[in-house]
Amino acid sequence: MDRFVYISSADNEKVRLYRRLGSERKLRRKEKLFTAEGARLVSDAAAEGAGIRYILLTESAIERYNDTAEMLAAKYGEKKIYLISEDLAAALSDTQMPQGIFAVCENPALDKSEVYGKIKHGGRYLILDNIQDPGNMGTMLRTADACGIDAVITCGCCDIYNPKTVRSAMGSLMRVDIIDDSFENAVLSFKNADIPVFAAVINNGTSLTECDFSGGAAVVIGNEGNGISEEHCSICSERLTIKMNGTINSLNAAMAAGIIMWELSK
Repeated sequence: MDRFVYISSADNEKVRLYRRLGSERKLRRKEKLFTAEGARLVSDAAAEGAGIRYILLTESAIERYNDTAEMLAAKYGEKKIYLISEDLAAALSDTQMPQGIFAVCENPALDKSEVYGKIKHGGRYLILDNIQDPGNMGTMLRTADACGIDAVITCGCCDIYNPKTVRSAMGSLMRVDIIDDSFENAVLSFKNADIPVFAAVINNGTSLTECDFSGGAAVVIGNEGNGISEEHCSICSERLTIKMNGTINSLNAAMAAGIIMWELSK
């Protein structure tokens, strides 16, 4: 590992870029780059073929995560890996206990035609409408990955490359087909492909367990606080509701999405 260039200055261009990508959504979109932190996330990025621009490692991380460090060294070599100090790692980290492994990765977002062109009979899809919490977004993407959801369409949502979303998704960001689109176009695209679009609402919808997903379905999950607007509900094919016991009438958006995706995957 001695062959890697050592970076000690916070003014180094690679350090500055990593820090700015973590906090500036406009820059992430402009450069089509995002950050990944931690042994697991950086390993997943490497395993999934994400375009890693460069990696920053501390000497303690090399010792603690030797297998990961050796894999990264073999795959990317001295041209893409740099050593940094523990102080720099602490300044860059988005967590309280940094592992000392950071990467700048290329945005793997797909073109809309790549997703809509593959809509299939029996396919399972998720439309996220105005989801604003990065943690919820990451959890939904991770669950979509686990349940084999064919694609996720985000409409007016928080940035999926926000560091909190990337961390919460635990690598699923690089395995799930995700595109951003307007709500109206997303719904129309599925309807044109004869895939019904279900709006998940608190009440007055068909019970989730009674919905027919046999021919495929796209389910809309709405904003954490306000749900799906009536305007958006009105252009969907049908409304569905998770029937609950007692007096409770709503669930966390990510929890509701998880229950619905489990039903979709059956």
